[in-house]
Amino acid sequence: MRLRLEFSDKYELWSELVKANTDRVFIETTDTAAKLGTRVPVELAVGSVLLVAVADVVGIRTEGGRFKAGVWVRLGDEEVLKVRRFLGLAEEPTRPISGRRDHREPCQLAVTLERPAVPHAAKFRNLSVSGALLETTAALSAGQFLELGVKLDDGTTISLSAEVVRERNDAYLGLRFVDVSEHALAGLRAQLERLVSRPPRARQQILVADDEADLREFLTRALAKHGYEVLEASGGRQAMAIIREERPALVVLDILMPGMDGVDICKTMRADVELAQIPVIFASALEASLLHGIADESGATDFVSKPMTLGDLLNVVGRYLKQ
Repeated sequence: MRLRLEFSDKYELWSELVKANTDRVFIETTDTAAKLGTRVPVELAVGSVLLVAVADVVGIRTEGGRFKAGVWVRLGDEEVLKVRRFLGLAEEPTRPISGRRDHREPCQLAVTLERPAVPHAAKFRNLSVSGALLETTAALSAGQFLELGVKLDDGTTISLSAEVVRERNDAYLGLRFVDVSEHALAGLRAQLERLVSRPPRARQQILVADDEADLREFLTRALAKHGYEVLEASGGRQAMAIIREERPALVVLDILMPGMDGVDICKTMRADVELAQIPVIFASALEASLLHGIADESGATDFVSKPMTLGDLLNVVGRYLKQ
């Protein structure tokens, strides 16, 4: 017996199997061959594309009552990963246990890697008293211990020890400082005060993250014409890196993007002290009632349905940003 689930597009597949709030899916069938506890093949039809997954039968409903006969199946972790790979998402979703608690400021500070001693160029892209975002092409990994020389913008250099707590494929590493000396802590605080006192940007920044190049171009041109500075990202991981580095005034997110979806990005932002207050607007082709529920559960500020008009875009942006 082969069961079948049909999805109108990749968004429906994503919402029902990857981001579903339930651990089982009902499939209508009058075939009585399925037994509780057995494993059965399930066809996943997405338009003209057909995937085959293996699922466990976890429930059965026979014919004759108010509701239709069928079975409930559960896809195992490996099968869900198969679907994620088909959608172009990272194999494991990003679910932060906790976000950053200390205020960070964007910066451009030169860093020397003293231990391990490597010749690669490095710099801090943001900074707090407890950690930093390090940009480098050096081969470093999570859990590694580092000793750094950091050149501050007043010309002085401080020594810091740090642990790599987060690594990404785009040459950025999250660091947590350990055993910070009083001298280094004083230098960090003075540096942060200088960074905070910088004049604000003349124009508000908006990040537009969508894997459709034509839509990004339309949104970018329209927003720039109305006085906004627009940043672009074509994938989820790139979007998250830009959000951490630039802290834009507002984020317009497609929900389903390569690498990391909009739900994971939004939840990550809401768990981070630096990013929690940034308005997030979901832009998606999902059906409106479903989009409303996903936006609410993810912590998004608002949403707009695709296809969108210029008026839709400017209305929702203007609602949360004041020029």
